[in-house]
Amino acid sequence: MDEFGNVSDGENRTIPWMKGTYRGQLQAGVPSGRGQLQLPAGAGYKGEWLDGKPHGAGTIYYASGGSFHGEFRDGRQHGYGTYTKPNGTAVRGYWEKGQYIKAGDLERQLSQVLQPQEKQSLPPVLQDDEWTSLGLKPEPAAKSARFFETFERQSQKEPPLRVRRGVPAIAVDQLSHWYGKLHAVDEISFEVYPGEILGLLGPNGAGKSTTIKVLTGQLPLKGGAAQILGREVGRDDPRIQSQIGVSFEEKNLYLEMTALENLDFFASLFDIKNPGSLEALQRVGLADRARERVANYSKGMRQRLMIARAFINKPKVLFLDEPTDGLDPVTATAIRKTIKEEAERGAAVLLTTHNMFEADELSDRVAFINEGKIVALDTAENLKLKYGKRAVRVRLRDGDGVREEELPLDGGRSSARLSELAASPDLMTIHTEEATLEAIFIHLTGRRLV
Repeated sequence: MDEFGNVSDGENRTIPWMKGTYRGQLQAGVPSGRGQLQLPAGAGYKGEWLDGKPHGAGTIYYASGGSFHGEFRDGRQHGYGTYTKPNGTAVRGYWEKGQYIKAGDLERQLSQVLQPQEKQSLPPVLQDDEWTSLGLKPEPAAKSARFFETFERQSQKEPPLRVRRGVPAIAVDQLSHWYGKLHAVDEISFEVYPGEILGLLGPNGAGKSTTIKVLTGQLPLKGGAAQILGREVGRDDPRIQSQIGVSFEEKNLYLEMTALENLDFFASLFDIKNPGSLEALQRVGLADRARERVANYSKGMRQRLMIARAFINKPKVLFLDEPTDGLDPVTATAIRKTIKEEAERGAAVLLTTHNMFEADELSDRVAFINEGKIVALDTAENLKLKYGKRAVRVRLRDGDGVREEELPLDGGRSSARLSELAASPDLMTIHTEEATLEAIFIHLTGRRLV
């Protein structure tokens, strides 16, 4: 701690945090890195942190005696993990935003090849078809303890919008648009719900940007129908415009104004008295350049300013057209984090991109669009299961090198070999294989995303 009472970064420190005591690494005065939080009544967390929340690998311990060991994102279980109940019964599988999704195929395969003495060291595993019959439900570990809520930093969290469940914020029905004889968008249909991110994934020229421009009123609605927040698009509607945020590849900013002046002016169009422009710039990493003319900004800085402008009016619907195109990895990561925060606030987000990684990381559902048509629309996980292969890739030491084997999970013919490899002293790692979104897009369309 320095002479002003500030906590230093990097070194292990002990600080009060979220009604408990945190011991570990800090960044900007909040837990980031490796650390442990001890809460009252025996609850706690030990593992990796980012911006004051569990993020990465770690273990939650509950006052009830149960625990969750696995992967976390923004304070919630997200990825592969094991939830062990106080009675020793365990649920192993995949989690998403604190919710249990499905059992792990790899665990089921390994349970067939482990030796009896090895199985005894593991808690019993409940399979999908056993939950109902036993009257048990694989509820998220955080559901009863509401553990993850202690990591929500209230100063950054807006209350959820009062939008009825089941009512889409964006509803598109057979929407079409053409330029002369060219059908840029050809009878596409989809919906986006409050709090959802829908990724419109396709190569340049597929119809992504045209779709957004029609929905935001920049191009006329030539065919089909579309609604934003229950109101028809295709006409100048101030009520819709005040409730949406838009960011396009084209940077229509006022270059002679500062970033702060750009946001203040834009907020004034919506009669917002205290828009919090400096805080918005801080979220996208521009607070230190807030009073500099935008003409001096780089392409990446202007892109970040466009994102900040898109949510300055706290919109209920966000249209983001290639929001990280051309940005460096660090800036792109910061922008993606901001987009997630807007969805968590309750905004419906329509995101267009040809970046497979970005779509996979951000989207609750993805829609593949090619030559103006939607060829697939589902969660990324379901698309991978439907079109991908189920296999295990095993890496083993081979002298001074490494060799790999790929074994299919379907058919049961690989059990003996998997058993042999799992028992090998040369075993390094075992990973499940799955198709990428780009591979699925190529399979469905015969073309690449770029």
